[in-house]
Amino acid sequence: MSENDDTGPIHRWTPLAVRIEAVERFADCAEHVLTVTDPAWSDVAHDYRLLAVNSSLRRQQDSIRSALLLSRHDLGHLAVAFVRAAIDDVMYLRFFASLDLDRSKELFASMSNFDSLRALLAQRNYIGDKEMARLWYPKPFLDLAVAGSEETRAVLRRLKKQYRWTGGLLPPGMWVADRAGQRELYDYLSAASSRAVHFSAGEIMRRGWIEPTGKLVTDKPAFREHLACFALDRLWRLYLDTWQVAAPMLERAGISNDHSLRDDEMITAIARLRETGSVPLVHAHEWKLPATTPPT
Repeated sequence: MSENDDTGPIHRWTPLAVRIEAVERFADCAEHVLTVTDPAWSDVAHDYRLLAVNSSLRRQQDSIRSALLLSRHDLGHLAVAFVRAAIDDVMYLRFFASLDLDRSKELFASMSNFDSLRALLAQRNYIGDKEMARLWYPKPFLDLAVAGSEETRAVLRRLKKQYRWTGGLLPPGMWVADRAGQRELYDYLSAASSRAVHFSAGEIMRRGWIEPTGKLVTDKPAFREHLACFALDRLWRLYLDTWQVAAPMLERAGISNDHSLRDDEMITAIARLRETGSVPLVHAHEWKLPATTPPT
């Protein structure tokens, strides 16, 4: 069962310091069980998904460590932004794992080319050819990049018809989530994390807490702590989900086990995290509901 489908206690109040300690123990165990090293190029050239697995698990290990560091400095609310990358890892890896090798390579390569060329040409459009030349990009190379971008767009238009996704040239997140069987989780965590990385009127209003004095408090400590707890809770769960999806590809993806940790240590670390309870995104206090009694 996915950790994100956990039916354990919802928002069992746990002090942030206790949650930090539990997540840190999990991170220590996880980095021993899954040691991310450099994969062989010959393996990746055969199956690009291996590089995605390697990159995703490394990024999530870094995200958990960063969330812990931020939380220890009363900045854990900023770690909600890491949740967006982690849910994308889970659903895209699950989607690509559902494709056969040839189809996954074609789509992955096309999406990669589109992203790379878009970034390069956006830089060119912003700073101009003169500055690009000073950065060692000759104009003939840039002109070839334009042609390559058009070719990639043509391939993506064909793939869009083949796979029947709607919207732009790249598969939209909701479509990928549907194909991966993660739509409800994606909708929930996308709503949670998008407001942390984009302009969000809802998030701005959410941060204003009216006090009896008439002041509008915009930096309520309890709210910051709640968001930190939410991020710490979701990041370890998404890491385990990513691990589950990636399991058949781990060895070829350059991920090894250093065998210095007993299995029961990881089981104990996960059990301790489950005991801290799952943290919801939206707290009842935000809707002026008295969150003082157990839910019925």
